Amino acid sequence: MALNPQYDAIGKGFVQQYYTLFDDPAQRANLANMYNVESSFMTFEGVQLQGAVKIMEKLNALTFQKIGRIITSVDSQPMFDGGVLINVLGRLQTDDDAPHGYFQTFVLKPIGNSFYVEHDMFRLALHNCDDDPPHPYVQTFVLKPLGDSFFVQHDLFRLGIHDIA
Repeated sequence: MALNPQYDAIGKGFVQQYYTLFDDPAQRANLANMYNVESSFMTFEGVQLQGAVKIMEKLNALTFQKIGRIITSVDSQPMFDGGVLINVLGRLQTDDDAPHGYFQTFVLKPIGNSFYVEHDMFRLALHNCDDDPPHPYVQTFVLKPLGDSFFVQHDLFRLGIHDIA
């Protein structure tokens, strides 16, 4: 399959649709339609899950009711199987908690004329250190086998700098 020339629009459109559903507790259950029953994976704050049922159990167990979200950037790359690799940098505030930066990475896998979320990784940009921490960053690699080793097929890098008030 060839690279999808619409990867950037697909990435931005997906992110808008995903967060519209996620940020509304009454609509969050509809995210199940974006994950595959067996072959979707999620890492949420270091907890690894496989399959739509386990992923939705995790998402439905989140207790916050109010979400304030600012998306700072959406970076997308086309994948050689027609999929899209997406990196999101943003700020998130739940209920009355302080806002925090976050990173979320998605791999969309083509299925027919649509996509499903094959991989979803979410991490708050929290640092437990006394020193003035450097800027957080996220770097996502997609490795492909090459003989007895691997090569980097995709590399997305983003500093966690929010140009917002």
